Amino acid sequence: MKKLIVLAVAILTSTQIFANDKKAEETNEQKLRSEIALLLKRPEIKLDTDEIKANIEFIVNTNGEIVILTVDSEKEAIEEYVKFRLNYKKVGDNINKTGNKVFKLKLKVLNPEA
Repeated sequence: MKKLIVLAVAILTSTQIFANDKKAEETNEQKLRSEIALLLKRPEIKLDTDEIKANIEFIVNTNGEIVILTVDSEKEAIEEYVKFRLNYKKVGDNINKTGNKVFKLKLKVLNPEA
């Protein structure tokens, strides 16, 4: 009976450890998203339509820099803008280095005149 109680406590403890790691990872991703939003703030690009969408794939290298892998957009100006504003920009020290994890981000640029 005593072994059963020890086993139950060990399982509960390990479950909580894994649950806490996931929350910390989400927090880091949210911090990273916020920093990227600040870097991409207020693009001065003339749009022909109400909005342009782009899909961005990037990693954060061991130096804490954003490395753009791909920018998929129908307008080349958006691709150039994203690469210029994000590629090799340092992220804050409060964000843990994530190794070779590929992040995917959807970007929507709205036409302010619409």
